Amino acid sequence: MSDRSTIAPLATIAAKDIRDASRDRFVFIVTLFLAVGAAVALVSGAIALRTDAATYAAARETLLALGKPVDQIAAPEFYPLKLLRGAVEQIGIVGAAIAILIGYRAAASERGRQTLALILTRPIRRWQFLAGKLAAGLALLGLGLLTVLAVLAVMVHLASGVGLSAADLPRLALTWVAAWLYTACFFLVGFILTLTLRKTATALLLAFAVWLTLVLVAPQIGDTLDPDNQVAGGVFKSLGIAKPDQVEIMKQFSTYETLRDGIEQASVTKHFERFTFAVLGIKDTYTGVPLDQILIEKKGDLIWIFLTALGLGLLALFLPLNADRLTKE
Repeated sequence: MSDRSTIAPLATIAAKDIRDASRDRFVFIVTLFLAVGAAVALVSGAIALRTDAATYAAARETLLALGKPVDQIAAPEFYPLKLLRGAVEQIGIVGAAIAILIGYRAAASERGRQTLALILTRPIRRWQFLAGKLAAGLALLGLGLLTVLAVLAVMVHLASGVGLSAADLPRLALTWVAAWLYTACFFLVGFILTLTLRKTATALLLAFAVWLTLVLVAPQIGDTLDPDNQVAGGVFKSLGIAKPDQVEIMKQFSTYETLRDGIEQASVTKHFERFTFAVLGIKDTYTGVPLDQILIEKKGDLIWIFLTALGLGLLALFLPLNADRLTKE
C-alpha cells in the first residue's frame, strides 16, 4: 500500500472530526470555559504584582527627584510567570476533565449515530480509523491549550506592569508541551474506555473515576502524608536540624517515605505540576534558576508524562473493535 493510500483515509477521518467539532462548538465552549477560569485565577495576582511594580517605580522616581542614588532601595526581582500558577492548576484539574469529555465524544460520536459498523465495512484499516480519530482529537486539544496559554501570556504581559521577556517564551512553550501531553493522557483514557466498554455511560463514569484517583486523591494523599508540607518551610528547617542528621532520621522512615512517594509518583498530575512549577519558577526553589538547569533536574517528570501518553496512544491505536458489540447499548 502506498503512502498516499495509507494516509488519505486517516486524513479524511481526522478532517471530518474537526469539521464536526467546529459545527457543534463543544471544543470551543470548553476551551473558553478553561480560559475564563484560568484568567480569573490570574487577575488578582496580576493586580498585586502591578501594584508592587508601581510602588517601586514611584520610590525610584522620588529618589531621583531628590538627587539621591537609586541604589538606596534594593531593586526587587519580579517574576511574572509565577502568575500562571492558577492556570497550571486549572489545566491540571479542569483541563484533564475536559480532555476526558473530548475523548469520550470522539469515540461515542460514531456509536451514537450507529455509523461505526458502516465505517468498518469500508476499505479502511482499523488502525487508520483510530489514528484519524486520535489525530483530530489531539490536534483540537493542542490548539485549545495553545489558545488558552497565548491569551494568558498576553494578559500577564499587559496586566502585570512588568511584562514578559524573550527568555520567558521557551518556558511558556515547554509548559504548553507538558500540558498537551498531560491532557492527552486523559483524552486517551476517555477514548479507550468509550470504545472498549459496551455502555458509553459506564465508560464515562469509569473515566472520571480514573480522573478522581489520579488528579485529586493520589496527589492529596502524597501531600498530606509529607510532614514538610504541614509546616511552613519544612519540619527539618523549622527545627534547625542539619542536613546529615536529616538523612539519618529519614533512614528510620524509609518504608513510609517509599510508600508516600510511590503514591505521588503514580499520579501523572503530580509530574505535570512538578515540571511546570519548576519551569515557570512558581516553586521558589526554581525561581530565577536557568532553564537548562531545571530541565536537567526535572526531565524525568516530562519523560514520565510522555511515556504515559505514548503508552495510552499505542493502546488506543490498536484497540480491537467489535462493531456488533459496540453498536448495542
